[in-house]
Formats: sequence, C-alpha cells, structure tokens
Amino acid sequence: MRALIPTAVEQQAVPRDIGLFEWLFDADTWTGPTGILTSLWDTVVMCTAVTIVATLVAVPAAAVMAHLRKGEVSTTWAVSISRAIPTFAIAALLIPWSLRRGWGFEPWPIFIALLLLALVPIYLTTYNAIRQVPQESIDAARALGYRESAVPGAVEFALAASVILTGVRVAAIQVVATEPIRAFLGGDGLGRYVRDGFGQNNNTLVLGGIILIGGLAALTGLAFVLLERLALPNGVRRLGRQQGENT
Repeated sequence: MRALIPTAVEQQAVPRDIGLFEWLFDADTWTGPTGILTSLWDTVVMCTAVTIVATLVAVPAAAVMAHLRKGEVSTTWAVSISRAIPTFAIAALLIPWSLRRGWGFEPWPIFIALLLLALVPIYLTTYNAIRQVPQESIDAARALGYRESAVPGAVEFALAASVILTGVRVAAIQVVATEPIRAFLGGDGLGRYVRDGFGQNNNTLVLGGIILIGGLAALTGLAFVLLERLALPNGVRRLGRQQGENT
C-alpha cells in the first residue's frame, strides 16, 4: 500500500480570486503530481482497500455468530463503544505508534481508523440480516439433506445477500466521506484541497474539495446499487428488501 499511496504533496498556491468553475474546468487542475486525478486515485485506492478488508473480516464473523445465535449483547456493546470514538481521534492516537515502528504518518494510522469505522455497519447489518432469515427456510434446507456447515452459505447468506450489500454500501460511503481527514494528518487524497483551502484562506479550494468528495461518495453509492442489480437475482433482492424492512 505504501507504493500506491504516497505521502502528502506540498501545497500548490491557487489565486484567491479564481472562480470555482474556472478552477474545476482548468485542465491543469486535473493533471500532474498535484492534480485532482492523482489525489482522486489516492482516495479511491485507500477507500477500496479499507472496504474490501472490512468486508472480508466482518461478513464471515457476523455470519458465523448469527448462525450460532450468539454475540447479540457483545455486538450491541461493541457497536455502541465504536460509534462513540471519533475516527479522527483514533487515527491521531495511532500516529505515535506508527512513527515508533518507522511506518510514518500514513497510510496505516488512517487505514486502521477507517477500517474500524467500516467494520461496524458491515458487521451489524450482516448479523441482523442473518438473524432475520426465516427459520422455515433453514429447516427446509436441513430436511433436503444440507449439512449444517453448508446452511450458512447456501441458505442464510443467499437470502441475506441483498441486505449485506446494503451494509457494505453504507460503510463504503462513510469511508469515502471520512477519508479526507487523512489530509489533516499528513496524508494526501481529495481532502488536501479542503486542507489547502483553509491554509490559504481560499474558499474556491474548500468548496472544490467538498464537491469532489461529495461527488465520489455519490458515485460510490451508485456503483453499489448497480452491483446489486447485476449480482443478485430479482427474487433475492425482493427477499432482502422485505427482510430489511422487518429488521
């Protein structure tokens, strides 16, 4: 990840009298080592890595715990505690730990902080989705000869897939919207425009950064909606929506 996500680039001075549309539609704004495309790529790589790792960790763990009908109290407790601690505070606390190990200001402190942020909605949504799978469906699978070890994947996960994807989508959007704090901790990404704007007292940079971050978050949500349409059969999506309404 170190090779893909460089450290923070130096601030690029932007005239304070430049207009928002003039800045956004200037080709020089998008290209080069300090251009939007470079910062966008850094943000996309970071957010994608966090979302993938969080999904690979949270979904299997939640599915197993929900299948065993265990961990409801501990899950509620963990979610409450994790939501009470700001992501920025976690990342800031991890920086000294990272520096002592020679890992630098980034990407690991912000990666771990964002990972903890993403784990919560994915785990909670998966756990509730699996718990809400009708017992009749599970009993029918057992009656048809499914082994107990095959029930979570063949029945519970299949019926809950739509709701689980919704949880991953929510987590991914939260990660995209929160990742810009990385720029205030010595990193890069789209948040650098907000940081530089405050540093230069330049409202154009601040508004431009906010628009870019909001646009990426919207595109992330749209991408997951399209993924759900492509990956899930209509019947599974309908069951997932009904299950989500009952949760």
